[in-house]
Amino acid sequence: MLAMYKHDLITEHMSYEGFLHLVAVNNEEYMLQFLGEIGIIASEHQCKFCGANIKQRKQGKNWYWICMRRVAGIKCNRGKFPIRKGTFFDNSKMSFQNILRIVWNFVHRLNTKQCQQFCGLSTKTDHTVGEFYGDCRTICTRWIWDPKNMPKLGGYGKVVEMDESFFPGAPKYNRGRRLGTTWEDDDKWVFGLTERGSLDCVLKQVPSARTRKILLPIIEDHCNVGTLFCSDGWKAYNKLAEHLDLEDCQHFPVNHSENYVNPETGAHTQTIEGLWSHVKDFLPIRGMKPHDLPDYLGHFMWDCYCRQRKLDVFVKFLQCAAETRPPVIFKTQTITTNEQVPFLASSWSRGYHRV
Repeated sequence: MLAMYKHDLITEHMSYEGFLHLVAVNNEEYMLQFLGEIGIIASEHQCKFCGANIKQRKQGKNWYWICMRRVAGIKCNRGKFPIRKGTFFDNSKMSFQNILRIVWNFVHRLNTKQCQQFCGLSTKTDHTVGEFYGDCRTICTRWIWDPKNMPKLGGYGKVVEMDESFFPGAPKYNRGRRLGTTWEDDDKWVFGLTERGSLDCVLKQVPSARTRKILLPIIEDHCNVGTLFCSDGWKAYNKLAEHLDLEDCQHFPVNHSENYVNPETGAHTQTIEGLWSHVKDFLPIRGMKPHDLPDYLGHFMWDCYCRQRKLDVFVKFLQCAAETRPPVIFKTQTITTNEQVPFLASSWSRGYHRV
């Protein structure tokens, strides 16, 4: 039914067969090592009581960081906490394998019902899958909007198209969630920039006024000098090159009331117009809440970023999660009295020095 579940599918980094090997029940040590190398969980910890390096151990169905240090035959055994504590996997009772399965389905753009089916989750977990999807979208959005990750568009000899689009959509029979009655004016419009010949794009909600004062800072923040801009005849773009604080830029507008391609300059905005259809197809078919739109736009931009660079979306998402939500490193506590740590107090009485 779905190509990504074909057993011999080959991708840039990990096939589905390789993913099944990663989440196999009898392969948990390899999975934890993989997650530690990615950085989404810590690769090492120190006991916050005695300062010794602690190790990963499984007790029952769960994995823990446990201090195995012994002094005079006495085990510290106090620095124990779940491996998932302070990580992306925290605050969930699901296994690591099921969470990774949900992430795999998310980055390969399956909906929650398909995810539930392929992960073998019960109908009672619908809300949990939806919450994980929302959390994943937030991670993608935070990562792509980080200035050091957001790609710059355009440059000398490159064309950047711009446009705005209305997002509540047209309702059917004047009914349904897409009527837009629950959308505030500042939620309804999205301003977009895309570089011709590239998948990179910038999509941002803007107030319905869409004035020059609102749009110009977005253009200047995300475009390079020397860019050739194409747009429609919206008043905010009037004499655009003169108002931009970017050198060597040129602007070629096209009047859509007369034609879609300027017969004199060849300017058009068909690339950004086509992008809007892809963006809206990316949104939930049954509608969504207005405050969720920025995260959907961020996910779309992140997906385009990965496809433009032919990155493995599963591995890249884990790296982004490790970067935006790094694991908490628990530091050694400061010891002031012997009563705080009975283990060390007993060791001191036998002649052993504190760590």
